[in-house]
Amino acid sequence: MYLCVTGCEHYDGGDRRVYHLNDGGTVEERRSLPEVSRWLCWDNRGHRIYKRSAQSEMRRAAERFKKRFKFV
Repeated sequence: MYLCVTGCEHYDGGDRRVYHLNDGGTVEERRSLPEVSRWLCWDNRGHRIYKRSAQSEMRRAAERFKKRFKFV
């Protein structure tokens, strides 16, 4: 399934961004943290996702969204 972002919320002056995905999952980006620990991923039931391949797919969806709408 091709993941895409359906919504984005900004908190703390843009330092924390929450991306909502079309499968019900959520990706949280904390821009003040280093790249390794910057991304947190949850599934549609609110459970953390620890599988690296699923995390990278969710992160790629958020990156495509940022590139498309020119979030820096």
